[in-house]
Formats: sequence, structure tokens, C-alpha cells
Amino acid sequence: MSRDEEARVEEPRLEEMGDEDERVTDRREVLRLAGRHAAKFAVAAAALLGFEGLRRSDEPPIGARGDLGIVRPPGSLDEEDFLASCMRCTRCADACEPQCIRLFGPEAGALHGTPYIVPAEQACTLCLACGVACPTGSILPLEKMTQAAMGVAEVDERLCVVHNGTGVCGACFTVCPLRNRAITQDYRDSPVVHADACVGCGLCEEACIVRDRRAIRVVSSRGVASVGGEEA
Repeated sequence: MSRDEEARVEEPRLEEMGDEDERVTDRREVLRLAGRHAAKFAVAAAALLGFEGLRRSDEPPIGARGDLGIVRPPGSLDEEDFLASCMRCTRCADACEPQCIRLFGPEAGALHGTPYIVPAEQACTLCLACGVACPTGSILPLEKMTQAAMGVAEVDERLCVVHNGTGVCGACFTVCPLRNRAITQDYRDSPVVHADACVGCGLCEEACIVRDRRAIRVVSSRGVASVGGEEA
């Protein structure tokens, strides 16, 4: 057999090998894409399960603060009217100078997307920008900080180091924006809260040196709502 004949015999074999390589490459590409889509699906499924877990959680949302009630931004309407008129637009939180306004998550049911404040972590400075930013009147624009009615601070004399004689302080009195009206000092500089003047901004709670359970905390008159928006 001549060399030309041998080459013609070999050529189909080379073509067959090329086709086989392409098929192998195609299979690898399919497997690679399948693996990528499977990973994306797994992430999406985990996210959905996580959301579902939040929605079904029996734990009250953090902003509810148990028996202390919900602290809303200064100028907020009564709770029923507030929930009915708030459009969950986040403008109050965006306008908040100290960034103390947070928004309830999906685990809060009917409260989802509405603003709240946790004074112990970041109190309201009474900048009053939230009321100006609110487009629906859920938070009314206030002219004076004395018009804010967010709650009333209460002192636990058992925990306060000045009241129980275990230390020296004065942090709550010093930081109060309505000092000598909302908070005054009594014997040994013991703090005394005057409910008729306190607006519940929570700066005293944030400043309290008793960290495990603050010796002074804001109590809101708003009903504590649980998951689904039902009264607790």
C-alpha cells in the first residue's frame, strides 16, 4: 500500500478523534453550567427558607422591647392611626441625623417596614428631621423638642448606682436635653424623672453606665405588638 493510500485511511480516524474531543468538551460545558445553576438554585432556596423561618418565628421583633413598648419617632401619631397611614417609605430613617431610626423586618408582621427606636443602642437626639421628611403625616413635624411624646423614662432605684449607694454617676442627668426639667438630681445627685416634662428620647437610657440592664429605661404607652400585628 502506497503512502497516499495510508494517509487516506488515517484521515477519517483523525476526524473521528476530533469529533470525539468536541463531544467531550461539550459534555464538560454542560456539566459546568449545570453545576453553576444548581449552586444558584441552592442559594435561592436557602434564602427562601431563611425568609420563611423569619416570618414564622414566634420570637417578638426586637423593636417591640417587651413590656417597655415600642418607641416610635418623635411626632408619631397614635399607634392605630400610625400603622394605617405609614406608607413604609423609609424617608424618616433616611433623614434621621443620629441614624437611630430602624425599620421592622418581615418577622414583625403588620409592623413590617415601620420605624422604631432602640434607645439603649442609639437614642433620639430630637433633631426632629423625621417629621419634616414624612410625606403622609404619620410623623408630624414638630417645632420644639418639648412636643415630642415618645414615652417616659423610669429609674430603677435598685439598679442605679447612685440610688443604691454603690457608686457615683450622673450620666443620665448630664446628657438629658431637658436637664433640670425632665431629670433633676436629689440627695447625693440621685436622678429623679419628671413625667410631665420627659419626652422619652432615651438619651439617658443610652448613657446609663449599668450595661446589663439599664437602671433608667424609656417606657412607651404604645401597645406591644407581636408577629402578625396581634396584641400581645
